[in-house]
Amino acid sequence: MHFICSFFAERKDAELERKDAELAEQAALSKQRDAMLEKHVLKLEEKTDEVEKDSEEMGYGFAELKKLAAELEKHSEEMGTRDLKLERLAAKLEHQTKELEKQHSQFQRHFQNMYLSAGKQKKMVTKLEEHCEWMVRRNVKLEAAAVKVGQQAKESEEQKSELKERHEEMAEQTEAVVVETEE
Repeated sequence: MHFICSFFAERKDAELERKDAELAEQAALSKQRDAMLEKHVLKLEEKTDEVEKDSEEMGYGFAELKKLAAELEKHSEEMGTRDLKLERLAAKLEHQTKELEKQHSQFQRHFQNMYLSAGKQKKMVTKLEEHCEWMVRRNVKLEAAAVKVGQQAKESEEQKSELKERHEEMAEQTEAVVVETEE
């Protein structure tokens, strides 16, 4: 009888230890997911700031180059002379303007992609926040379950202690009966 009680008590202890380990693992996973969410939010904010800064710089440089090219053309016509240096400079400016227009176009596509990406990332952040809230609710449930398991473990220990006392009493009674029978 003692063996069966010990067996069930040890089995219950092992199950409780396994559940405690699972709860600790779930809590660690929740903390990791929270850290990843914070990293993604920071990266999104940094990329948004970079895009805004690049957009302002491109707009100013492009407008200034177009203005300079227009002024150069006007000045050449007013003077009535076009010397080789000015033609080269105009060609160079025109080439740079075209390059800037290409870059501007590329930046516009990039900004549009970034904008779309930002929308996707915002959705992802929203989903992560919802998941985080779910994890918090789940952690509360897990903590409640852990408390319950702890109470069960305590009750199990008490039952084990009671069984041990009963076993000792029965051993003493058996010993007393054996001594009486021997006499």
